[in-house]
Amino acid sequence: ISSNNFIAALHYRQQAIYRQRNMLQKPVLLRRTGSSLPSSGRDSAPSSGGAPPLSSGQQIVDPNAAIPIADENPGDSQGWSINSHKRKQSGIPLDAEAIIGRATGGEHMTAIADEEEGSFSGEGGGDMPPQQQAADAERRGSRNNMPEFSDFLSDDQGGWSFKSLVTSRGLAGITLIMVVLGLFTMHGTSNNGAPTSLSSPVAGSGTAHPQNPAAPDSKQITYGEEHMEITGEPMQHHAHEYGKIRFYDSPSKMKPLYSKGPILWDDEMGGLHLFENVCLTTNIDALRYRPQPQTGLRGLIYFTDEEEMMKNPKRCVPCSNSYAMDNWEDANKDRKVVGHKCGMNGLHAMYASSVGDWSDCIMEKENAELMEEWGQTQSPLNVTTIHFFQEPTFLLQFNALDMEESLFDMLMTYLPHWDKFLEDEDGFPFNSVISHSLEGCLSHSHNWFCEVLHQMYAFGAKTKEIPWESDDNTLYCYKELFYNQVGYQRKLDRDGLINKENFGEFRELLFRKFGLPRRRTVQGRLEDMEYEKKAHGKKNGDGDNGDADGDNTKIIFYDNKLSEQRVWNQMESLISKARELEKFQHIKFVTVDKDFNDLSVAQQARKFNEADAVIMAQGQHMANAIFAVDGTSFVEVGCKVESLIGNPKFMSLMDGKYRAVEKCNDKDGGDDNSAVCVKCKDGEDDVNFTMTPAAFEKLIDDVVASL
Repeated sequence: ISSNNFIAALHYRQQAIYRQRNMLQKPVLLRRTGSSLPSSGRDSAPSSGGAPPLSSGQQIVDPNAAIPIADENPGDSQGWSINSHKRKQSGIPLDAEAIIGRATGGEHMTAIADEEEGSFSGEGGGDMPPQQQAADAERRGSRNNMPEFSDFLSDDQGGWSFKSLVTSRGLAGITLIMVVLGLFTMHGTSNNGAPTSLSSPVAGSGTAHPQNPAAPDSKQITYGEEHMEITGEPMQHHAHEYGKIRFYDSPSKMKPLYSKGPILWDDEMGGLHLFENVCLTTNIDALRYRPQPQTGLRGLIYFTDEEEMMKNPKRCVPCSNSYAMDNWEDANKDRKVVGHKCGMNGLHAMYASSVGDWSDCIMEKENAELMEEWGQTQSPLNVTTIHFFQEPTFLLQFNALDMEESLFDMLMTYLPHWDKFLEDEDGFPFNSVISHSLEGCLSHSHNWFCEVLHQMYAFGAKTKEIPWESDDNTLYCYKELFYNQVGYQRKLDRDGLINKENFGEFRELLFRKFGLPRRRTVQGRLEDMEYEKKAHGKKNGDGDNGDADGDNTKIIFYDNKLSEQRVWNQMESLISKARELEKFQHIKFVTVDKDFNDLSVAQQARKFNEADAVIMAQGQHMANAIFAVDGTSFVEVGCKVESLIGNPKFMSLMDGKYRAVEKCNDKDGGDDNSAVCVKCKDGEDDVNFTMTPAAFEKLIDDVVASL
């Protein structure tokens, strides 16, 4: 061995001993080598230049923001509050853990030697030998610690020595070369072997949101800590499944479906039906219906391969909404025209062999014209993508424009099932809810009916609401769909389903949730009255804290003046004259000076709860009767009153009294005009109205006598 080689080997051995001694004494820092982004934390935006640029048409997708994750503990504890509107963030979540694991799976950890640690901290070489300080400075000047090829050659021979590769520096260089080669290999074979072109700057992951979370190529390229994903246009049609939802980017890729149903979920109760392998559409003409627009009409695509049905050119046309359809098997005039079953109220049947067959069928000129004539134009028309939900889903169907209709058409059908699900050990048979009647009904809407459903946990604490798809070309399909038949219990004519027990439990829950001041039952209010007397030292016969037989009888009035409905003219003038009468001095006349639509649900509930009697112009606001105490007297005033709460069966559930005051007729004549009726212009039904002072005084006498 030459003297030069011996001196070099001895010096290199000293360096190795020095490094080993310091690595045992100092903590080892780790550096990511599989990521091109700095480790800046989960929530921070990536630094500029940290990731490859994007090409046009590509975008950053953050899996944690793609689909909202539901609140795991929505809670229904004793902390009920009327001002708390915390809602579940609805939707069916992706498996975030799997996505994160997939996004970071290519990272490796390598130890940073002590000399590199010094370079990171800005310190000099410390107490290293001068030769090593020079070598360390040389390493700091380079981004990578890859050894030069000449390092493996001896100074005098110029040949290659295997022993030089066994050193720590040589092994590190070989490792780095292998990692680089591996990354180039993986990058080059992505996207079915086609290299990916990246030319646009990378946006921050905190502000990037996917336009199409179901894109089949959205799970290919990932970059380090930020778990960002680059999405391009799909090379071909695919079907993927995330969070128990199958996404098809072409109807032709969806396997044939064969529908089943309707199957009664409970034969004794009825009203709740189960369908399998069906799709839903929305009637976009319903909002133009006059005089009563609708938000609760859906089309149901029923898949079949029956030869006779496939020969029917109008198999895809739904029946009109002109006739009641209480049963799937019911026949009407439209059935003879379209040649198939019409469906049920709120859910109109359409038949097809596939989604593509349905799309082609409704685009036929004759079919499209008939659907437009009947007000049954459906959306989507041009289906390009399909979401197929694998978990049982409840179809929430109601008219969001009329809370009284919503109460009777939807809730009175569902209430007996809800009561049974609460008592059942298995709980609710569905895991998600879909509603196109109103966007975000269970998650963030403060619509009156949605608020009632939310406060009563109508579908259980763990059920998630499926958010709306912003793309009008997306069709929603369901492996299992529960349909609560609209209008099944509208008249409460199916005895035994709604009774004082389950209806009382429902109202009791609402009283607690909205924090209403007066207890629901007469017995409960008597107990409160006795407590107040003892607390304030009152004797029997003193005021009774707001019940009708004391000195604080309260009657609330509403004239519809601020709404778009028919107005009770001069109502305030009638109240002013009545206040002057001595016989009414014990009565508190209270008027609602705002439109009910401008009041929160809690405010509406409190006004009805505090009243002993309610005298109002007719309207949907009378649905607030569910918040009134038992024994309340209700009066609706109008030229022609059509009311759902006036049903004697409904009044019997809450021991209430109801009276409708309508336009005067010939029999109501008399010199004193004391007949309790209203004056309408030209005897019409849909106009504003007024009442004589004598008739108003007689009405108050009758109401007080009924309390």
